[in-house]
Amino acid sequence: MDQISEEAIKNMPKKPQNAYMLFRADTYDDLRKKNQDKSMTELTSMISSLWGEMDDKKKDKYNKDYEKATEQYKTDYAGWLKKYKLDEDKVKKFLKDNKQAKKKNKKGSKKVTKASKNEDESDDEDEQKIQSLKNKNQKKQQEQKDQNAQKNTKEQQQNQKPVPQQKEKDKKDNKKK
Repeated sequence: MDQISEEAIKNMPKKPQNAYMLFRADTYDDLRKKNQDKSMTELTSMISSLWGEMDDKKKDKYNKDYEKATEQYKTDYAGWLKKYKLDEDKVKKFLKDNKQAKKKNKKGSKKVTKASKNEDESDDEDEQKIQSLKNKNQKKQQEQKDQNAQKNTKEQQQNQKPVPQQKEKDKKDNKKK
């Protein structure tokens, strides 16, 4: 069986949380109430520090809970395989392939291949999109050139204007002579 039914995947038992995550789940809400002004990152850092400072006897409680959850998971997993008549190796391969496929199809990928384009999209539409982008870029470049030209014109005008005080001074000097 190469495929696993959606129902089987939906009912697949979840792996248990490790001892630290069990501790985090117990601690987070209380810590959040006492430190409402802290961000999630700061709270996580605080929880991590608490875990690191905790003595082994207290950690044992969470380690034992983890061990119990792991045993329960193994039992549930074996029952799940039996119920849906699945081969464990094939399930592992299926899950691994699924994980890799999700990585490849991750959102935000900027690479677009011919195969991934919609079949309805024609070469003409592609050309129109390319031309539209070129036009937008040209328009932006022209606007920048116009702005630079205006700046240069203003600077030239400011450099050419004589200082009014200097004109009056020159007139007074000429009258005296």
